[in-house]
Amino acid sequence: MLLDASFLIDVIRKDPAAVARAKSLEREAVEVLIPTPVLFELWRGVHLASRSAQEEERVTRLLATYPTAPFDAEAASRAGELDARLVKEGSPIDPEDAMIAGIALARDAAILTKNVKHFGRVPGLRVEEY
Repeated sequence: MLLDASFLIDVIRKDPAAVARAKSLEREAVEVLIPTPVLFELWRGVHLASRSAQEEERVTRLLATYPTAPFDAEAASRAGELDARLVKEGSPIDPEDAMIAGIALARDAAILTKNVKHFGRVPGLRVEEY
């Protein structure tokens, strides 16, 4: 299962639903990965935060918990095709979300997110909410 930035931010903020889901995934020994575009989203947030040093510490601790899923050639191909299709249909999503979806599709993995508005537009993508 791939973890979206919305889930990880909620874990950092100690959102009860996110924390409970994180504990559930750990108990069930579900393989969880952070897509590399999510790393970008998190670090962008750190550097935009008013308390950057505190945010950096929180993000660094969280990222040490989970391995990453790279945006490799297969994921890039899937993301590019997906992004082009959604643009042509007039319902584009953020480029980072297309990359995350490409990684999930290439790995046949679900994405855990609150951002169903964007990820729900991706045909064949399994989206789980918390």
